Amino acid sequence: MSDPIPVAGQHPYVNISSPLTLIGIFVEVIRELFKETNPVTPELLWHWTPDLKSTPLFVESAANIHMEARNTRPGVWVDQEQTVFARAVVGDQDQLPENLPTALRCYYSMVETDMSVDCTAGDRGESLMLASIVHNFLQMSGRVIMEWFGLRDISPIIMGRTAAFDKDVKLMTTALQFRVGYEARWRTRPILPILRNIDMRIADSTSPEVYFREISLRR
Repeated sequence: MSDPIPVAGQHPYVNISSPLTLIGIFVEVIRELFKETNPVTPELLWHWTPDLKSTPLFVESAANIHMEARNTRPGVWVDQEQTVFARAVVGDQDQLPENLPTALRCYYSMVETDMSVDCTAGDRGESLMLASIVHNFLQMSGRVIMEWFGLRDISPIIMGRTAAFDKDVKLMTTALQFRVGYEARWRTRPILPILRNIDMRIADSTSPEVYFREISLRR
């Protein structure tokens, strides 16, 4: 994966290799599955529509889990858990050489993010049925999704037991868990000028300990 190029209007903290983007990818993929216009045989019991007020099924990021209507209709809630930058090479150094005039360095890592999908409903059976459909779909379509969106790997999808939903005790949930791997490359400029600026401010203070303590306490 090359250096991400932001598109017009894109949030500055979101790029193709961020967990927020992964959430969006899987929300969209699951929405397409449950669209009423999607030809599925046999026909699915639930359908998703863009209108939050009338959609029979929620398919949302877990960040929207507190919507007032969530406990009246089934829902699929996508979230990300921990993310780790695995060390693929010594020092994360990419094969590209250092640019000596600018001291620009290139780095590479394999990133792994754990994803979770909560399939909620008012009763245990409906939650399990909904989760089974999403589970089969993601497992059987995993390689296509991986290749289409430039992901490095999607682990086998684990479907857990149905239990009370911790966000709302009126709901039951069946959780799906899996891991997504993707490549990340980044560049860094010399940090020495930044450290020198800090060093100059420390020199103007009573002591380094006093300086950093005041920053921590915002005095």
